[in-house]
Amino acid sequence: MKNLKLGISALALTVASTVFAQTTNNPWLIGVGAHAENHLAQGSNFSNTFAAKNLTKTMFNMNNFSITPPLSKLTVARNIGKGLVIDWQTTVGNVENKRFNMGKEFMLMTGLGFQAKAAGLLWDEESWFDPYLRVGANYLRHDYTSLTFPRMDANGNMVTNGENGNENGKANFFTVAAGAGVNFWLTKNFGLGVQGDYVATPADKSNVANFWQASASLNFRFGNRDRDKDGILDKDDLCPDTPGLPEFQGCPDTDGDGVPDKDDQCPEVAGPVENNGCPWPDTDGDGVIDKDDACPTVAGPAENNGCPWPDTDGDGILDKDDACPTVPGLPEYNGCPKPKQQTAIEVEGKLGSVFFDFNKATIKAESKAALDEAAELIKTDKGNYLLEGRTDAKGSEAYNLKLSRERAAAVVAALDARGVDANALKSIGVGKAKATVPATASDAERQVDRKVVVTAIEDAAQWESLKKRDYEDPAPVKVKKKATAKKKVVKKKK
Repeated sequence: MKNLKLGISALALTVASTVFAQTTNNPWLIGVGAHAENHLAQGSNFSNTFAAKNLTKTMFNMNNFSITPPLSKLTVARNIGKGLVIDWQTTVGNVENKRFNMGKEFMLMTGLGFQAKAAGLLWDEESWFDPYLRVGANYLRHDYTSLTFPRMDANGNMVTNGENGNENGKANFFTVAAGAGVNFWLTKNFGLGVQGDYVATPADKSNVANFWQASASLNFRFGNRDRDKDGILDKDDLCPDTPGLPEFQGCPDTDGDGVPDKDDQCPEVAGPVENNGCPWPDTDGDGVIDKDDACPTVAGPAENNGCPWPDTDGDGILDKDDACPTVPGLPEYNGCPKPKQQTAIEVEGKLGSVFFDFNKATIKAESKAALDEAAELIKTDKGNYLLEGRTDAKGSEAYNLKLSRERAAAVVAALDARGVDANALKSIGVGKAKATVPATASDAERQVDRKVVVTAIEDAAQWESLKKRDYEDPAPVKVKKKATAKKKVVKKKK
Protein backbone atom coordinates (compact mmCIF):
# COMPACT_ATOMS: atom_id res chain seq x y z
CA MET A 1 0.00 0.00 0.00
CA LYS A 2 2.84 2.31 0.84
CA ASN A 3 4.47 1.61 -2.50
CA LEU A 4 1.20 2.25 -4.35
CA LYS A 5 0.83 5.64 -2.67
CA LEU A 6 4.41 6.44 -3.60
CA GLY A 7 3.68 5.60 -7.23
CA ILE A 8 0.52 7.72 -7.34
CA SER A 9 2.40 10.64 -5.77
CA ALA A 10 5.13 10.33 -8.39
CA LEU A 11 2.57 10.41 -11.19
CA ALA A 12 0.90 13.48 -9.69
CA LEU A 13 4.27 15.20 -9.31
CA THR A 14 5.11 14.47 -12.93
CA VAL A 15 1.85 15.96 -14.19
CA ALA A 16 2.09 19.04 -11.98
CA SER A 17 5.69 19.76 -12.87
CA THR A 18 4.97 19.75 -16.59
CA VAL A 19 1.42 21.02 -16.98
CA PHE A 20 2.30 24.24 -15.17
CA ALA A 21 5.59 24.71 -17.00
CA GLN A 22 6.02 27.53 -19.51
CA THR A 23 5.06 26.70 -23.10
CA THR A 24 7.47 26.85 -26.06
CA ASN A 25 7.24 26.42 -29.79
CA ASN A 26 4.68 23.72 -30.38
CA PRO A 27 1.76 21.93 -28.75
CA TRP A 28 2.08 19.89 -25.60
CA LEU A 29 1.85 16.10 -25.67
CA ILE A 30 0.40 13.84 -23.01
CA GLY A 31 0.56 10.07 -23.44
CA VAL A 32 -1.02 7.41 -21.23
CA GLY A 33 -0.45 3.68 -21.68
CA ALA A 34 1.14 0.47 -20.43
CA HIS A 35 4.67 -0.88 -20.23
CA ALA A 36 6.53 -4.19 -19.97
CA GLU A 37 10.02 -5.07 -18.72
CA ASN A 38 12.33 -7.83 -19.97
CA HIS A 39 15.16 -8.50 -17.50
CA LEU A 40 16.32 -11.62 -19.32
CA ALA A 41 17.28 -9.75 -22.53
CA GLN A 42 20.22 -7.90 -21.01
CA GLY A 43 23.78 -8.42 -20.05
CA SER A 44 27.28 -7.10 -20.37
CA ASN A 45 27.77 -8.89 -23.71
CA PHE A 46 25.45 -7.03 -26.11
CA SER A 47 26.67 -8.98 -29.10
CA ASN A 48 25.14 -12.10 -27.61
CA THR A 49 21.86 -10.35 -26.94
CA PHE A 50 21.56 -9.05 -30.49
CA ALA A 51 22.82 -12.15 -32.22
CA ALA A 52 20.25 -13.33 -34.73
CA LYS A 53 19.78 -16.67 -33.00
CA ASN A 54 19.12 -14.99 -29.66
CA LEU A 55 16.70 -12.24 -30.79
CA THR A 56 13.69 -14.53 -30.78
CA LYS A 57 14.81 -16.29 -27.65
CA THR A 58 15.48 -13.16 -25.60
CA MET A 59 14.24 -9.89 -27.10
CA PHE A 60 10.97 -10.88 -28.74
CA ASN A 61 9.88 -13.74 -26.56
CA MET A 62 6.75 -12.45 -24.87
CA ASN A 63 7.21 -14.95 -22.04
CA ASN A 64 10.27 -13.01 -20.95
CA PHE A 65 8.28 -9.80 -20.36
CA SER A 66 6.59 -8.70 -17.16
CA ILE A 67 3.58 -6.76 -18.40
CA THR A 68 1.83 -4.11 -16.32
CA PRO A 69 -1.81 -3.16 -16.88
CA PRO A 70 -2.95 -0.06 -18.82
CA LEU A 71 -2.59 3.41 -17.32
CA SER A 72 0.75 2.44 -15.84
CA LYS A 73 2.81 4.85 -17.91
CA LEU A 74 2.48 8.64 -18.26
CA THR A 75 4.42 10.82 -20.70
CA VAL A 76 4.30 14.60 -20.78
CA ALA A 77 6.36 16.29 -23.52
CA ARG A 78 6.81 19.59 -25.24
CA ASN A 79 8.84 20.78 -28.23
CA ILE A 80 11.76 23.07 -27.40
CA GLY A 81 12.88 23.45 -30.98
CA LYS A 82 12.13 22.11 -34.40
CA GLY A 83 12.60 18.36 -34.13
CA LEU A 84 13.71 18.51 -30.49
CA VAL A 85 11.47 17.44 -27.59
CA ILE A 86 11.94 17.28 -23.86
CA ASP A 87 9.79 14.77 -21.96
CA TRP A 88 9.08 13.45 -18.52
CA GLN A 89 8.17 9.78 -18.41
CA THR A 90 6.93 7.82 -15.44
CA THR A 91 6.24 4.07 -15.29
CA VAL A 92 4.79 2.36 -12.26
CA GLY A 93 3.46 -1.07 -11.31
CA ASN A 94 4.28 -4.47 -9.89
CA VAL A 95 7.07 -5.91 -12.04
CA GLU A 96 8.59 -9.41 -11.89
CA ASN A 97 12.34 -9.71 -12.47
CA LYS A 98 12.32 -13.10 -14.22
CA ARG A 99 16.07 -13.15 -14.36
CA PHE A 100 16.26 -13.82 -10.63
CA ASN A 101 12.76 -15.28 -10.14
CA MET A 102 12.18 -12.82 -7.34
CA GLY A 103 8.44 -12.48 -7.91
CA LYS A 104 6.54 -9.27 -8.47
CA GLU A 105 7.90 -6.23 -6.73
CA PHE A 106 6.67 -2.66 -6.86
CA MET A 107 8.61 -0.65 -9.46
CA LEU A 108 8.64 3.08 -10.04
CA MET A 109 10.82 4.75 -12.65
CA THR A 110 10.54 8.47 -13.40
CA GLY A 111 12.85 10.90 -15.14
CA LEU A 112 13.72 13.38 -17.83
CA GLY A 113 14.45 12.59 -21.47
CA PHE A 114 15.25 14.21 -24.78
CA GLN A 115 13.88 13.20 -28.17
CA ALA A 116 15.38 13.93 -31.57
CA LYS A 117 12.55 13.70 -34.09
CA ALA A 118 12.86 13.05 -37.80
CA ALA A 119 9.60 14.94 -38.38
CA GLY A 120 10.72 18.54 -38.22
CA LEU A 121 14.35 17.80 -39.05
CA LEU A 122 13.97 15.68 -42.19
CA TRP A 123 10.35 16.30 -43.16
CA ASP A 124 7.21 18.15 -42.11
CA GLU A 125 6.79 18.14 -38.33
CA GLU A 126 3.03 17.79 -38.79
CA SER A 127 3.51 14.44 -40.57
CA TRP A 128 1.42 11.47 -39.37
CA PHE A 129 4.63 9.41 -39.20
CA ASP A 130 6.69 10.71 -36.30
CA PRO A 131 9.74 8.56 -35.35
CA TYR A 132 12.39 9.64 -32.84
CA LEU A 133 15.49 8.65 -30.88
CA ARG A 134 15.53 9.16 -27.12
CA VAL A 135 17.98 9.33 -24.21
CA GLY A 136 17.02 9.89 -20.60
CA ALA A 137 18.04 9.82 -16.95
CA ASN A 138 15.77 8.35 -14.25
CA TYR A 139 15.22 7.48 -10.66
CA LEU A 140 14.37 3.77 -10.30
CA ARG A 141 12.71 2.20 -7.30
CA HIS A 142 12.80 -1.63 -7.49
CA ASP A 143 13.65 -3.55 -4.33
CA TYR A 144 16.51 -6.12 -4.67
CA THR A 145 17.52 -6.07 -0.98
CA SER A 146 16.45 -9.68 -0.49
CA LEU A 147 19.10 -10.91 -2.99
CA THR A 148 22.68 -11.80 -2.19
CA PHE A 149 25.52 -12.05 -4.70
CA PRO A 150 27.22 -13.69 -6.44
CA ARG A 151 24.37 -15.94 -7.58
CA MET A 152 23.14 -17.82 -10.65
CA ASP A 153 20.48 -16.15 -12.86
CA ALA A 154 17.76 -17.80 -14.94
CA ASN A 155 20.07 -17.85 -17.98
CA GLY A 156 22.61 -19.98 -16.09
CA ASN A 157 25.09 -17.16 -15.70
CA MET A 158 26.92 -16.38 -12.47
CA VAL A 159 26.07 -12.80 -11.57
CA THR A 160 28.12 -10.54 -9.33
CA ASN A 161 27.05 -7.26 -7.82
CA GLY A 162 28.85 -4.09 -6.80
CA GLU A 163 32.49 -3.17 -6.94
CA ASN A 164 33.59 -6.31 -5.09
CA GLY A 165 31.00 -8.52 -6.75
CA ASN A 166 29.43 -9.77 -3.53
CA GLU A 167 27.35 -6.81 -2.43
CA ASN A 168 23.69 -7.36 -1.54
CA GLY A 169 20.98 -5.97 -3.78
CA LYS A 170 19.52 -2.50 -3.13
CA ALA A 171 16.20 -0.74 -3.73
CA ASN A 172 17.02 2.71 -5.23
CA PHE A 173 18.97 3.28 -8.43
CA PHE A 174 20.10 5.98 -10.80
CA THR A 175 19.53 4.82 -14.37
CA VAL A 176 20.13 6.00 -17.89
CA ALA A 177 17.97 4.95 -20.79
CA ALA A 178 18.46 4.96 -24.55
CA GLY A 179 16.00 3.88 -27.16
CA ALA A 180 13.70 4.77 -30.01
CA GLY A 181 10.02 5.26 -30.63
CA VAL A 182 7.45 6.29 -33.15
CA ASN A 183 4.13 8.13 -32.99
CA PHE A 184 1.34 7.53 -35.48
CA TRP A 185 -0.94 10.60 -35.58
CA LEU A 186 -4.44 9.53 -36.54
CA THR A 187 -5.65 13.13 -36.33
CA LYS A 188 -3.87 16.42 -35.76
CA ASN A 189 -4.18 16.03 -32.00
CA PHE A 190 -4.55 12.28 -31.37
CA GLY A 191 -2.28 9.32 -32.10
CA LEU A 192 -0.70 6.06 -30.98
CA GLY A 193 2.88 5.71 -29.78
CA VAL A 194 5.28 2.83 -29.14
CA GLN A 195 8.72 3.07 -27.54
CA GLY A 196 11.57 0.75 -26.62
CA ASP A 197 14.45 1.54 -24.23
CA TYR A 198 17.40 -0.19 -22.69
CA VAL A 199 17.72 0.89 -19.03
CA ALA A 200 21.14 0.62 -17.38
CA THR A 201 22.58 1.45 -13.92
CA PRO A 202 26.13 2.68 -14.66
CA ALA A 203 26.83 3.92 -11.13
CA ASP A 204 26.33 0.43 -9.64
CA LYS A 205 29.09 -1.22 -11.67
CA SER A 206 26.58 -4.02 -12.10
CA ASN A 207 23.84 -5.07 -14.50
CA VAL A 208 21.60 -6.61 -11.83
CA ALA A 209 18.89 -3.99 -12.24
CA ASN A 210 19.32 -3.50 -16.01
CA PHE A 211 16.40 -4.33 -18.32
CA TRP A 212 14.68 -3.72 -21.65
CA GLN A 213 11.43 -1.79 -21.50
CA ALA A 214 8.69 -1.64 -24.12
CA SER A 215 5.67 0.67 -23.89
CA ALA A 216 2.60 1.75 -25.83
CA SER A 217 0.58 4.93 -25.33
CA LEU A 218 -2.37 6.93 -26.48
CA ASN A 219 -1.01 10.40 -27.25
CA PHE A 220 -2.81 13.72 -27.14
CA ARG A 221 -1.36 17.02 -28.40
CA PHE A 222 -2.67 20.33 -27.08
CA GLY A 223 -1.68 23.73 -25.70
CA ASN A 224 -1.02 25.90 -28.72
CA ARG A 225 1.03 28.78 -27.42
CA ASP A 226 1.05 32.54 -27.85
CA ARG A 227 4.71 33.38 -27.46
CA ASP A 228 4.34 37.14 -27.97
CA LYS A 229 1.15 37.39 -25.86
CA ASP A 230 -0.78 39.26 -28.55
CA GLY A 231 -3.85 37.05 -28.34
CA ILE A 232 -3.05 35.25 -31.61
CA LEU A 233 -1.89 31.65 -31.33
CA ASP A 234 1.53 30.98 -32.77
CA LYS A 235 0.11 28.51 -35.29
CA ASP A 236 -1.89 31.39 -36.80
CA ASP A 237 0.69 34.12 -36.08
CA LEU A 238 2.94 35.22 -38.96
CA CYS A 239 5.10 37.12 -36.45
CA PRO A 240 5.03 34.83 -33.40
CA ASP A 241 7.84 36.62 -31.54
CA THR A 242 6.52 40.18 -31.95
CA PRO A 243 3.14 41.41 -30.63
CA GLY A 244 0.90 42.34 -33.52
CA LEU A 245 -2.63 42.92 -34.75
CA PRO A 246 -5.31 40.43 -35.79
CA GLU A 247 -5.85 42.17 -39.13
CA PHE A 248 -2.21 41.51 -40.00
CA GLN A 249 -2.21 37.90 -38.71
CA GLY A 250 -0.28 38.81 -35.60
CA CYS A 251 2.27 41.12 -37.21
CA PRO A 252 2.77 44.69 -35.91
CA ASP A 253 2.29 47.95 -37.77
CA THR A 254 4.58 50.31 -35.86
CA ASP A 255 3.86 53.44 -37.88
CA GLY A 256 0.13 52.74 -38.19
CA ASP A 257 0.07 53.20 -41.96
CA GLY A 258 -1.84 50.02 -42.70
CA VAL A 259 1.25 48.17 -43.93
CA PRO A 260 2.51 45.49 -41.50
CA ASP A 261 6.15 45.87 -40.48
CA LYS A 262 7.12 42.64 -42.23
CA ASP A 263 6.08 44.18 -45.57
CA ASP A 264 6.91 47.81 -44.68
CA GLN A 265 10.15 49.16 -46.13
CA CYS A 266 9.83 52.15 -43.76
CA PRO A 267 8.29 50.55 -40.65
CA GLU A 268 8.77 53.61 -38.44
CA VAL A 269 7.54 56.22 -40.93
CA ALA A 270 3.98 56.17 -42.24
CA GLY A 271 3.56 55.73 -45.97
CA PRO A 272 1.01 54.41 -48.48
CA VAL A 273 0.60 50.76 -49.41
CA GLU A 274 1.42 51.48 -53.05
CA ASN A 275 4.87 52.75 -51.99
CA ASN A 276 5.56 49.75 -49.73
CA GLY A 277 4.79 51.71 -46.57
CA CYS A 278 7.23 54.55 -47.28
CA PRO A 279 6.16 58.19 -47.66
CA TRP A 280 6.32 59.58 -51.17
CA PRO A 281 9.38 61.85 -51.50
CA ASP A 282 9.13 65.56 -52.25
CA THR A 283 12.57 66.24 -53.66
CA ASP A 284 12.03 69.94 -54.32
CA GLY A 285 10.14 70.55 -51.06
CA ASP A 286 7.24 72.30 -52.76
CA GLY A 287 4.53 70.29 -51.04
CA VAL A 288 3.77 68.24 -54.16
CA ILE A 289 5.04 64.66 -53.84
CA ASP A 290 7.30 63.44 -56.61
CA LYS A 291 4.80 60.96 -58.01
CA ASP A 292 2.37 63.83 -58.68
CA ASP A 293 5.04 66.43 -59.47
CA ALA A 294 5.62 67.16 -63.15
CA CYS A 295 8.83 68.97 -62.10
CA PRO A 296 10.06 66.92 -59.09
CA THR A 297 13.42 68.70 -58.81
CA VAL A 298 12.12 72.27 -59.19
CA ALA A 299 9.70 73.80 -56.70
CA GLY A 300 6.33 74.85 -58.02
CA PRO A 301 2.71 75.26 -56.90
CA ALA A 302 0.25 72.38 -56.74
CA GLU A 303 -2.12 74.10 -59.17
CA ASN A 304 0.61 73.84 -61.83
CA ASN A 305 1.38 70.17 -61.04
CA GLY A 306 4.44 71.09 -58.99
CA CYS A 307 6.12 73.11 -61.73
CA PRO A 308 6.98 76.80 -61.45
CA TRP A 309 4.79 79.10 -63.50
CA PRO A 310 6.66 80.10 -66.68
CA ASP A 311 7.36 83.66 -67.80
CA THR A 312 7.82 83.07 -71.50
CA ASP A 313 8.43 86.69 -72.44
CA GLY A 314 10.63 87.40 -69.42
CA ASP A 315 8.71 90.50 -68.41
CA GLY A 316 8.42 89.47 -64.76
CA ILE A 317 4.74 88.60 -65.12
CA LEU A 318 3.94 84.88 -64.94
CA ASP A 319 2.21 83.45 -67.97
CA LYS A 320 -0.82 82.56 -65.87
CA ASP A 321 -1.31 86.27 -65.11
CA ASP A 322 0.02 87.58 -68.42
CA ALA A 323 -2.56 88.60 -71.02
CA CYS A 324 0.28 88.70 -73.57
CA PRO A 325 2.54 85.79 -72.44
CA THR A 326 4.79 85.84 -75.51
CA VAL A 327 5.31 89.62 -75.67
CA PRO A 328 7.08 91.58 -72.90
CA GLY A 329 4.72 93.98 -71.23
CA LEU A 330 3.92 95.97 -68.13
CA PRO A 331 2.01 95.04 -64.94
CA GLU A 332 -0.43 97.90 -65.40
CA TYR A 333 -1.41 96.42 -68.77
CA ASN A 334 -1.67 92.77 -67.49
CA GLY A 335 1.65 91.84 -69.04
CA CYS A 336 0.91 93.39 -72.42
CA PRO A 337 2.95 96.20 -73.95
CA LYS A 338 1.66 99.70 -73.43
CA PRO A 339 -0.88 100.48 -76.19
CA LYS A 340 0.49 102.72 -78.93
CA GLN A 341 -2.45 105.05 -78.60
CA GLN A 342 -1.69 105.41 -74.92
CA THR A 343 1.84 106.47 -75.77
CA ALA A 344 0.46 108.85 -78.35
CA ILE A 345 -1.77 110.48 -75.69
CA GLU A 346 1.22 110.78 -73.32
CA VAL A 347 3.43 112.29 -76.05
CA GLU A 348 0.65 114.72 -76.94
CA GLY A 349 0.43 115.69 -73.28
CA LYS A 350 4.15 116.43 -73.18
CA LEU A 351 3.95 118.48 -76.37
CA GLY A 352 1.29 120.60 -74.69
CA SER A 353 4.20 122.21 -72.79
CA VAL A 354 6.09 123.07 -76.00
CA PHE A 355 5.93 126.84 -76.76
CA PHE A 356 6.72 128.79 -79.90
CA ASP A 357 7.74 132.38 -80.54
CA PHE A 358 4.78 134.60 -81.47
CA ASN A 359 3.65 134.01 -85.01
CA LYS A 360 6.71 131.79 -85.59
CA ALA A 361 7.61 128.10 -85.76
CA THR A 362 10.63 128.61 -83.49
CA ILE A 363 10.45 126.48 -80.34
CA LYS A 364 11.24 128.34 -77.15
CA ALA A 365 14.08 127.16 -74.93
CA GLU A 366 11.74 126.54 -72.03
CA SER A 367 10.22 123.66 -74.00
CA LYS A 368 13.40 121.53 -73.77
CA ALA A 369 12.27 119.34 -70.85
CA ALA A 370 8.92 118.55 -72.47
CA LEU A 371 10.61 117.60 -75.74
CA ASP A 372 13.13 115.40 -73.88
CA GLU A 373 10.34 113.49 -72.16
CA ALA A 374 8.31 113.14 -75.39
CA ALA A 375 11.40 111.80 -77.19
CA GLU A 376 11.98 109.14 -74.50
CA LEU A 377 8.37 107.98 -74.69
CA ILE A 378 8.58 107.53 -78.46
CA LYS A 379 11.99 105.80 -78.35
CA THR A 380 10.82 103.40 -75.67
CA ASP A 381 7.61 102.58 -77.46
CA LYS A 382 9.21 102.27 -80.93
CA GLY A 383 5.96 103.05 -82.76
CA ASN A 384 5.01 105.21 -85.76
CA TYR A 385 3.34 108.52 -85.00
CA LEU A 386 1.50 111.18 -86.95
CA LEU A 387 1.96 114.75 -85.58
CA GLU A 388 -0.85 117.04 -86.68
CA GLY A 389 -0.38 120.79 -86.16
CA ARG A 390 -3.49 122.89 -85.49
CA THR A 391 -4.31 126.58 -84.94
CA ASP A 392 -7.28 128.49 -83.59
CA ALA A 393 -10.00 129.89 -85.84
CA LYS A 394 -8.72 133.48 -85.90
CA GLY A 395 -6.85 134.56 -88.98
CA SER A 396 -6.83 133.45 -92.56
CA GLU A 397 -6.89 129.83 -93.52
CA ALA A 398 -3.79 130.02 -95.67
CA TYR A 399 -1.72 131.66 -92.96
CA ASN A 400 -2.89 129.28 -90.26
CA LEU A 401 -2.30 126.26 -92.52
CA LYS A 402 1.29 127.34 -93.23
CA LEU A 403 1.97 128.07 -89.55
CA SER A 404 0.54 124.74 -88.37
CA ARG A 405 2.65 122.83 -90.85
CA GLU A 406 5.83 124.63 -89.86
CA ARG A 407 5.25 124.17 -86.16
CA ALA A 408 4.49 120.43 -86.57
CA ALA A 409 7.65 120.07 -88.66
CA ALA A 410 9.63 121.95 -85.99
CA VAL A 411 8.49 119.46 -83.33
CA VAL A 412 9.51 116.52 -85.54
CA ALA A 413 12.92 118.10 -86.08
CA ALA A 414 13.36 118.61 -82.32
CA LEU A 415 12.46 114.99 -81.63
CA ASP A 416 14.79 113.81 -84.40
CA ALA A 417 17.59 115.77 -82.74
CA ARG A 418 16.89 113.86 -79.53
CA GLY A 419 17.43 110.47 -81.12
CA VAL A 420 13.94 109.64 -82.31
CA ASP A 421 13.96 107.85 -85.66
CA ALA A 422 12.68 110.44 -88.13
CA ASN A 423 11.20 107.66 -90.25
CA ALA A 424 8.84 106.90 -87.39
CA LEU A 425 7.41 110.44 -87.47
CA LYS A 426 5.18 112.22 -89.95
CA SER A 427 4.21 115.88 -89.52
CA ILE A 428 1.25 117.63 -91.10
CA GLY A 429 -0.66 120.86 -90.58
CA VAL A 430 -4.37 121.45 -90.85
CA GLY A 431 -4.44 125.11 -89.86
CA LYS A 432 -7.75 126.18 -88.39
CA ALA A 433 -9.75 123.45 -90.16
CA LYS A 434 -10.32 121.56 -86.88
CA ALA A 435 -10.68 124.55 -84.55
CA THR A 436 -13.48 124.11 -82.00
CA VAL A 437 -13.67 127.64 -80.55
CA PRO A 438 -15.06 130.60 -82.64
CA ALA A 439 -12.70 133.34 -83.79
CA THR A 440 -14.72 135.86 -81.75
CA ALA A 441 -13.85 134.12 -78.51
CA SER A 442 -11.17 135.44 -76.21
CA ASP A 443 -7.54 134.60 -76.70
CA ALA A 444 -7.54 132.39 -73.61
CA GLU A 445 -10.55 130.47 -74.87
CA ARG A 446 -9.01 129.93 -78.32
CA GLN A 447 -5.83 128.54 -76.72
CA VAL A 448 -7.28 124.97 -76.70
CA ASP A 449 -7.16 124.85 -80.50
CA ARG A 450 -3.44 125.77 -80.68
CA LYS A 451 -1.84 122.37 -80.38
CA VAL A 452 -0.11 119.39 -82.00
CA VAL A 453 -2.31 116.27 -81.98
CA VAL A 454 -0.39 112.95 -81.90
CA THR A 455 -1.87 109.76 -83.42
CA ALA A 456 -0.27 106.30 -83.34
CA ILE A 457 -0.39 104.53 -86.69
CA GLU A 458 -0.24 100.77 -86.04
CA ASP A 459 -1.20 99.54 -89.50
CA ALA A 460 2.00 99.18 -91.54
CA ALA A 461 0.29 99.64 -94.91
CA GLN A 462 -1.43 102.78 -93.70
CA TRP A 463 1.88 104.16 -92.43
CA GLU A 464 3.65 103.52 -95.72
CA SER A 465 0.81 105.25 -97.51
CA LEU A 466 1.06 108.30 -95.23
CA LYS A 467 4.79 108.62 -95.75
CA LYS A 468 4.45 108.62 -99.53
CA ARG A 469 1.96 111.48 -99.80
CA ASP A 470 1.16 114.80 -98.32
CA TYR A 471 -1.60 114.87 -95.81
CA GLU A 472 -4.98 115.86 -97.24
CA ASP A 473 -5.10 119.41 -95.99
CA PRO A 474 -8.04 121.68 -96.68
CA ALA A 475 -7.72 123.46 -99.98
CA PRO A 476 -5.41 126.44 -99.58
CA VAL A 477 -7.05 129.82 -99.47
CA LYS A 478 -5.64 132.67 -101.49
CA VAL A 479 -4.66 135.53 -99.25
CA LYS A 480 -4.65 139.14 -100.40
CA LYS A 481 -1.24 140.72 -100.36
CA LYS A 482 -2.29 143.37 -97.90
CA ALA A 483 -3.62 140.76 -95.48
CA THR A 484 -1.30 140.48 -92.54
CA ALA A 485 -3.02 137.38 -91.18
CA LYS A 486 -1.03 137.75 -88.03
CA LYS A 487 -2.13 135.43 -85.39
CA LYS A 488 -0.88 135.68 -81.95
CA VAL A 489 0.04 132.17 -81.06
CA VAL A 490 1.66 131.89 -77.71
CA LYS A 491 1.72 128.13 -77.33
CA LYS A 492 1.73 125.29 -79.72
CA LYS A 493 0.71 122.03 -78.28
CA LYS A 494 1.09 118.64 -79.71
